[in-house]
Formats: sequence, structure tokens, C-alpha cells
Amino acid sequence: MKKRILFITQDLGRTGSEMVLWYLLINLDREKYEVSVFCLRKGALYDLLPDYIEKNILYKSSPDWSDRAFRRLIKLFGVHPLTYQLKRIQQRFKADVWYVNTIAVPEVLEIPKPEGVKMITHIHEYLYAFSEIKAKTLQRAMDYSDAWIGCSDMVCAKLVDLKQQNVSLQYSFVDTETIHTDPLKIAAIKEKLGILPGDQVWVVSGGTKYMKGLDQVLPILEHFKAEPVKIIWLGAQVSNALELYVRTVAEEKYPGRLLFAGALAADYYNYMSAATGLLLLSREETFSLVMIEAAYLGLPIVAFDIGIASAFIQKDMGTVAKNRNLDELILGMEKVHEGAGYSKVSLRNAAMAYSAKQQLPLYEQLLAKVIAQLTAENQD
Repeated sequence: MKKRILFITQDLGRTGSEMVLWYLLINLDREKYEVSVFCLRKGALYDLLPDYIEKNILYKSSPDWSDRAFRRLIKLFGVHPLTYQLKRIQQRFKADVWYVNTIAVPEVLEIPKPEGVKMITHIHEYLYAFSEIKAKTLQRAMDYSDAWIGCSDMVCAKLVDLKQQNVSLQYSFVDTETIHTDPLKIAAIKEKLGILPGDQVWVVSGGTKYMKGLDQVLPILEHFKAEPVKIIWLGAQVSNALELYVRTVAEEKYPGRLLFAGALAADYYNYMSAATGLLLLSREETFSLVMIEAAYLGLPIVAFDIGIASAFIQKDMGTVAKNRNLDELILGMEKVHEGAGYSKVSLRNAAMAYSAKQQLPLYEQLLAKVIAQLTAENQD
């Protein structure tokens, strides 16, 4: 008999946690599972779900005006819209398991847990993210969850610290078969950004935030002010005061050295390939998928000791700066500038260990094992 899973997630956008779920959804064995997806908002991949997957979006965020009008109506009668909507989905779909992808969906953890339904919570967050989440959200996740999946060893360790049972590890991953580059487009990007043949170019990927290390680019540019070093920043520009500060100082003191490319869907990998190497400046990461993408492209990596960097980056792949030591990070950049022998073969081989081709079968096996355990408990 097929198992029925209701996947609950933020939006099926192109963030790391959503992409990992997306790969699972489109590859799950249709002979073994019936799948329904519930999103709080509509992301870029929502409409690309195969027709055989049922999908629903929060009434409040629905593009259908009738859904939004119905929400307003039931609120007038004192009905909680999300509780009502998920109850209707559950009554119709009859899920055996609810799979909550990240605890950044607090609304779902504020409603009563359906009787007889087992819940799996997949955690992609770490301590900084915990500081942004209400205590009651994490407490309810702890109360509701019958099983946990962590995206890295460090995340699983924190779940064990919380005395949670049934914790499993499933590394995040990327679909390397979707990583393609075009030399002509790379050349056009370099011309557009004013990158010259002798420039040393570093790429950073992430939103323009303090946690992503945006402030660190200024001392790096100061150190290399007499050298042709440039930084491409890929990612959403959130228009906060820190971004304004960094942009203003960089334009005044290091004109043409800090290049904001914005959030990209098309040409993302071509922009990455316009660089000499990847910089990881984040103050915290649970995994760092961009590191896997850069390695697959053969870019040496210079990183703070975040996520899986220490375990992933070997001597012929780049440098890991311990204890957020900026001087050590800059030394790692200088080694790349000097032509240190970094191996594209080692970089790509390391990336392949975290590819969808390698990890998806493991993910499916883990899901089958966890669901079998949970549904057996129900039968007991």
C-alpha cells in the first residue's frame, strides 16, 4: 500500500532547503508514495511541480481571489484559517505522515497536531536561526515531532543536545547535472563587469546581510587596494543600512572593486565562473551548498570554518581560516593569487559526493526507513 505524505514548506523557492526538497519531490517513487505539498507562499518552483503531485497554497497567499475572500469570511465566524485549511487537506488526502521542511514555518506549529498523524521535521537551521525563532515554535516542534532529519552533523548534534529521539542525518546536496556554463556568456559577463585579464576575482553568494559577512569585504579590499582584486557579490540585495554603508564606502575608497550582481536564476553559474575563487565569509552556515557548486566548477575555496568547510576543503582545494581569522583568510586568497596548485579534479570529486546523483538514493532510503518505523508505531 502506498504511503501518503503531506510535505509542508515555505515556498518551493530556490533556496538550499527548498531545492533539496524539490529534488526529492520530483524523484520519489510514484509506486510507493502519494504526495501532497502545502506551501505558505508560492516560490519559483511551485508551478513546476509535476501534475501528479497535489499542491496547495496558504489561503492568505493564494493568487486566487476566491481563496483570499473565503479566508476573510471564515475569520468573521471565528474560524482559524490555517487550522481549517490543513484539516480539510488532511480529511481529503489522509496523509500518514506530515513532513515539515524547516522550522521556519511557525504557523504550522501553532495549530493542533492532527490525531493519528506522525510528523517528521527536517531541520536546516542552526543557532543564529534559532535566535530568530520564537521559543514556543521550537518547543512545539519538539513536542510534535516523531522523527527529525538534520542537514549536517552539527545540526543533528544540536537536536541530540535537546534530548530528541529518532534523529537522522541527511546531507544537503545539489543537482550537478543542472550546472552548466557558457564560455561566451562568461566573457560577456567579464566585459560587463569591467573584469580585466589580470584581475583576481572572488565571488561571494548570499543575501547582503551581516550574517553572510558583507562587512568583511571592506577590510579585504583595503588589504588588496594596491592589487587588481575584485569581489562579485551574488545574491538578493536587501536594501538594509549595512548594504548602503558597505556600498558607499566601497564606491568611495575602492571604485569598481565590489560588484553587486543581485539575485540570479539565469547565468548564476556563468557569473560564478567569471571568478578566480569562492569566498565564504558567513558567520554561520549549517552546510553551504554554494561551496559544493563552486567545487564542481573547479573554483578554489577560501572560507571561514563554517558548515562542513573543515571536513570538505582539503589542502589541494583551498583554505579554511580557523576562528574567523581574517588574516588567515587573506593568506589563503594570496596563495590562490600566487598560483598555488589547486586540483580541479579533487574539487569536482569532492562535490560529487554531495550531488543529487549520490545523495538522492540515500535520502529515499532514509525516508522509507523513517516512515516504516513511524507507521509501525501507529499499528502498535
